Amino acid sequence: MEGVTLYETGNIEIIKEKGNRLYTRVAGEDLRYSLEDDLVFCACDFFQKRGYCVHLAALEHYLKNDEKGHFILQALEKGHEEQEEVETKVSFGGSFLERIQPQKREKIYTLSAQGQVEAGTNRLLWTLRIGLLESQKYYVIRDIPLFLKVLVHRKPYMIGKHYENGLSWDAFDTASQEVLTFLCGLIEEGLSQDLFFPDQGRHLFFPLTFFEQGVELLMNLEDFHFEHQIDSYANLLFHDLNPNAELFSFSVQEYPDYFEMEISGNERVNVFYGGAVLFRKGNFYLLNPKQ
Repeated sequence: MEGVTLYETGNIEIIKEKGNRLYTRVAGEDLRYSLEDDLVFCACDFFQKRGYCVHLAALEHYLKNDEKGHFILQALEKGHEEQEEVETKVSFGGSFLERIQPQKREKIYTLSAQGQVEAGTNRLLWTLRIGLLESQKYYVIRDIPLFLKVLVHRKPYMIGKHYENGLSWDAFDTASQEVLTFLCGLIEEGLSQDLFFPDQGRHLFFPLTFFEQGVELLMNLEDFHFEHQIDSYANLLFHDLNPNAELFSFSVQEYPDYFEMEISGNERVNVFYGGAVLFRKGNFYLLNPKQ
């Protein structure tokens, strides 16, 4: 929502477009935008840590929803397509050799998931990326609902520097297909897309009801990690909260007219979903309503 606010308050300045790159200034921060993930850059500190920021969210909202911004985005896409055509012609000789050589294995795509805590809201957001299983190089899916529609209708989709014609479920490994089926199910239920896919579809968010199931599916992907403060976790565990967790200690003191109870945490515990979920060192503890 902060990104939308920056757009609505006129904090986006387009400086120039050059070489399929858009140079802008958003709320005083210099931002370079491109359809290639590796070329996207913002000067703010948050982007250096997370690879995403409110300034980029504001610019992407502008490009998708503002009339002038949409025109600029179309120009970037056209320039990218023309560059693709040139690269295709240059590599024609190599393509000819590939055709007369024994056919290579069919390409298999896979998804990657990265989780983080959203500053200001304390929500757990997930970024999805797509890449070839054999290369392990991933590209951010910038509009997840649109990506799902591409798969359903087998439309072309830009991955890195090239278009994949007729991208569909069959092109993905099994774990990725399970994630995609789950996400499409959320949309088919008629629930608000803004709830599950905030920031103009850039991120994925699981409401509490879907939290454990959704994260378990993401953990089955070839590449998964959750960034929390200075730590990165490749695997997360879920538990029902019970005394064995030893998250808190209780001390009760009896006085003539009253009892005094002191509650202290044995280690730092983080709280999510309004207190319904606790987190410590890669472990999520799910509380029931009474707790």
